[in-house]
Parts: sequence; C-alpha cells; structure tokens
Amino acid sequence: MRDAQPPGLSEFRSESPSTALALPKNKKITLSVVSGPSKGRMVEISTPRISVGRVGGGADIQLEDPSLSDLHCALGVTTDEIRLCDLESATGTYLNEKRVESIEVEHMSEFRVGSSHLLLIVVPKPQ
Repeated sequence: MRDAQPPGLSEFRSESPSTALALPKNKKITLSVVSGPSKGRMVEISTPRISVGRVGGGADIQLEDPSLSDLHCALGVTTDEIRLCDLESATGTYLNEKRVESIEVEHMSEFRVGSSHLLLIVVPKPQ
C-alpha cells in the first residue's frame, strides 16, 4: 500500500494500544468477493491497513470492477475492531445498503463497493 494513510483511517493513532493498527495474533481475517466481476476471489488480510480498488489503480486488493474507484475503500484493523472506510470514492461504499464513510464491521459483515459485494470473515487461527 502507499505510504500515506488513507483518509478515513485517521481515527487510528499509535498513542493508544486499542486504536493502533495491528492484526490480532489469534484471528484470521479474510475478504471474500461474493458477487461481481471478481466473484469467488478470497484474500487473507495480512497487514493491518489494506485498500480495495479497481485493477490498475494501485490498491492492495484490486478487483475487476470498472465501477470502482482506483482506491475505493480501506480496512483498518486493531486488536479491538475492524473499521471499513470509504476513500472518497465516486460511487460510495455501502453496508446494509446504507452509504458509509467510516464504520466498524465484524465477522460476516457484507458490504458493497461498485457492483461487487464483499464478505468479511473473521475466524480463530488454528493452534
């Protein structure tokens, strides 16, 4: 991902352990494309801040969806929460068909970007 912090993730600061970006050691986080041009694609989240966007746009996760912005949305992960943030996209980011700018998401949250629906899966890591 690019060095600059995406807009919308500014609430995560390194001063507070509960808001510092960090992957939980005991959980596996996966993003699955359940509908849209990249349907069936699954990506394990391997960094605490990850962007989603259109192929060729420079996002960490690039989807074959022409209705996405280059950098459409981002996920920020702390030990306490996962936050979905729209990156000032042209077509918006939707959770439960409501346009969102920044919102906490959890296991089995489904959200829409462009014509793609993505599902967040959070499970315990095998011991």
